[in-house]
Amino acid sequence: MIIEKLKQQDIAKYKKLIDICFDGSNEIKAYNYDENDTNYTIIVAKNVDEIVGSITLYRIDLFTFSFQPTLEIFNVCVKKEYRGKKIAKTMFEYVFDFAKKNGYNSINLTCLDTAYDAHHLYESLGFNKTNSVKYNLTMKQNN
Repeated sequence: MIIEKLKQQDIAKYKKLIDICFDGSNEIKAYNYDENDTNYTIIVAKNVDEIVGSITLYRIDLFTFSFQPTLEIFNVCVKKEYRGKKIAKTMFEYVFDFAKKNGYNSINLTCLDTAYDAHHLYESLGFNKTNSVKYNLTMKQNN
């Protein structure tokens, strides 16, 4: 198993993983991923030439809070047939090393209330549950 940053040539393989794990995603042309963008990084787990897991990282660097800069984590996933093999743990170890090397002060993530296996994983890795409530507003597009 190889853990690495997503390469541009692997976008279609990454999209396939996201489609499987999240029941669909954007069209491939919507993926404006630049592997050199330091504000947006996708970490993947590869088994030979297949992408079997991923974690998406966003840099947040605001001057208003002492925990900045921070990484915000999204889209943590491992294909079902590869779960239980410590792939997510290994990807997170890569993320922790990446965060330390790049001077991040904290890592945040949001998880569904009912994703109990994910809760257990995150807590076993040292994450603490917070009392935050997340809100979302979907913007209507003018046509």
